[in-house]
Formats: sequence, structure tokens, C-alpha cells
Amino acid sequence: MLILKEDLAISKENNMNDVFDILQKNKIELVLINIENDGYYDPALNIIFINQLLNEEKQKEVILHELGHVINHKELASLYNNPSYRTKMEYEATKYMITYLINESDGQFNYSDVLQNYNLGLGWECKFK
Repeated sequence: MLILKEDLAISKENNMNDVFDILQKNKIELVLINIENDGYYDPALNIIFINQLLNEEKQKEVILHELGHVINHKELASLYNNPSYRTKMEYEATKYMITYLINESDGQFNYSDVLQNYNLGLGWECKFK
């Protein structure tokens, strides 16, 4: 089921217009579904699947993380099963999500909160300063 802007439970505080523009530009469908994990991107179908039970803030974070995979790894999907590449790809997708959220708040954020909220090690701190 294709999800339209109006269908996703995202409030004005979690403005998703720019995110939907990125999805549309990349011709990616977004599907809310009952799945065990938070979400995933299927490059063969060009669909991002999101767990429909997540709250709106978490849905946005997962969509952004998966967009990080789309933008950075679309042509590298075959490497994802290699643990070394997978770790790097997950790092890059998380970095995309966090960078997007920081930019959305005009660069105003608390380093400690970001590290704690996303269970990041201290090595991440230097990348956001």
C-alpha cells in the first residue's frame, strides 16, 4: 500500500514535506506495515517499509535512516550481507538521519542528548561538532 503525505501520522512539529520530496524525487514508495523491526529499504522494489506501530517521531527517524541507505547505498545492496560493509552502511545511514535532524533544527542540538538518544559511542561526538 502506497502511503501518501496525508496518510502518515506526522504532526506539524515533525514536518515531513522535505522528506516526502526526497522520496518522490527518488521514486520511492513508503509502506506502513506490521513488521518485527523498525523498518527497511528493499532496493529491488524501491520501497521503504516502516513499522506502523512506531510513534510519529520514530517513524520519521526510521524513514530518514532508510533514506540514508537509498541515497548512499542503492547500487551497493549486494554488499549489505558482508558484515564489514553492513556496519559501514548502517553507520552512514544513521549519520544521514542525524545530520538531517540537526540541520532541520538549524544546527541547534545537545551533543550528549544525541549520543544518548541514538545509543552512539563517544567517537560520534567529534563528527557533529
